[in-house]
Amino acid sequence: MRNLSRTLAVAAATVAITVPSFGAAQAAGNDWKTLSTFDGGKVQACKVATKSGDWKVKLRVDARKAKSKVTGMAYVTKNGDELANWTSGWVKKGKVSSVGTVKLPRGKAYTLDAGIGGTNAGNGASFKAKNVPGC
Repeated sequence: MRNLSRTLAVAAATVAITVPSFGAAQAAGNDWKTLSTFDGGKVQACKVATKSGDWKVKLRVDARKAKSKVTGMAYVTKNGDELANWTSGWVKKGKVSSVGTVKLPRGKAYTLDAGIGGTNAGNGASFKAKNVPGC
């Protein structure tokens, strides 16, 4: 619950961090799952296996139907401790963000917390790797 509260708090804050990304053409072919929605915007994810055995989770914000700009974020946690994070930065309504990634180790102790928000509020949830589809 602490991580979900943090996700919602970050969603409401003004964030201007950008993430190295893949092109829109690469993003189009992925099987995106909507993890959380807010005001018409969506934070979406899919995963691919890596040689190390971990999952590489691809993330993006789809604001094509958003009512205003939105920002997305995700945290990888192990037993409540943050291991990695991603932030989309602000995405204008009508646009789709660049794709960012986080490493999600395999195992029951690891969770992906994802959220999306606007200027004053947001929404988020927690997921296990099995709940995120392959790309």
